[in-house]
Amino acid sequence: MKFLHIADCHLSRPFGFLPPTLAEERRRDQRRTLARAADLVIERDVDMLLIAGDLFDRPDPDPTDLEAVTEHLARITSTGRRVFAIPGNHDPCTRNSFWRRLDMPGLHLFLEPQCEHVIIEDLGIAVAGCAFDRMQSERRAFDGLDLPRDVRCILLMHASLESFEGQLERYHPFGLQELERCGAAYVALGHYHRLNDFRAGSVTACYPGSLEGLSFDGPETEGRHVVVAEIDEDGAVSIEPVKINMRTMRTAEIDCTSFESSSALDDAIRRLCDPAALVQLRLRGTPVQELTASIDEIQARFRESCHYISVDTSGLSSPQGIHLDSSIRGRFCRYLLEQIESTPDAERQRLLRRALDLGLAALSDG
Repeated sequence: MKFLHIADCHLSRPFGFLPPTLAEERRRDQRRTLARAADLVIERDVDMLLIAGDLFDRPDPDPTDLEAVTEHLARITSTGRRVFAIPGNHDPCTRNSFWRRLDMPGLHLFLEPQCEHVIIEDLGIAVAGCAFDRMQSERRAFDGLDLPRDVRCILLMHASLESFEGQLERYHPFGLQELERCGAAYVALGHYHRLNDFRAGSVTACYPGSLEGLSFDGPETEGRHVVVAEIDEDGAVSIEPVKINMRTMRTAEIDCTSFESSSALDDAIRRLCDPAALVQLRLRGTPVQELTASIDEIQARFRESCHYISVDTSGLSSPQGIHLDSSIRGRFCRYLLEQIESTPDAERQRLLRRALDLGLAALSDG
């Protein structure tokens, strides 16, 4: 049997770091990407869609987003396919939650914090899941888990693998040993926003990541995915990530010290840009004086080259401030500035300025 696994859609995200019109456009992008996922369910002829938490960014989603979800889920279930979903820590199922009003044939919601399961006789498989009923819960993810042992099981869990990529979080935490003992063939995970699949013994688990990048933080950048998976007759699980995002969040840091002209800097920036990209550019180093005006105009020059670009210049430094330091760097800066001012040779002045720029960059990096 085949299924499509998504998580962390975070519909109704405010995107407060963007201008208001662009923030609203990103929310439309989220709805379009959800529509793409629904299209894939039908195109790939999968048996079911799994939604592993944080479908919405908040417990009271925007009515437009709730309407979009209802429309796309109905489109899937009207074909005879099933949808299974759990609330996450961003959209927990409280007493008066919208989750309790979301009802249609073919949709099964696991709305209790205790794990429940249903057996799908025609597929010979069980699907289990549990919900967040509050925005914070440190309960061990697999505590009290009791899955049927006479049938293969898929488990939906919004939970945090301990020490995942250096993070240590306490949202239904679990370790690999607990995962290995859970008894499921596949654990459809949500919570972390970067694609990651792994195995513990005979158990396959996967975080598909967010459907659209939600910020310029590392886990949100570049490609976003859904996972198409299949369990064969022997119980082996195969996974295919499918790129799905409408637009790409991208962040980069450029050391301006090495550029002698604005055209060289522009070439480096141009490699980051495409019409579907939102780019956050961090500039650092000590640029030559000729680059100063060019740096101030980057946003204007690249406005048409990408969907959105922001430029952070807080990492740039200039000799004018550094030469007052009592450090080795300040003494080096004062010495070079004196040499530049005292030489009448234009070519030597140019070389000394480059020596100053490169030396300050080296000293700044330790």
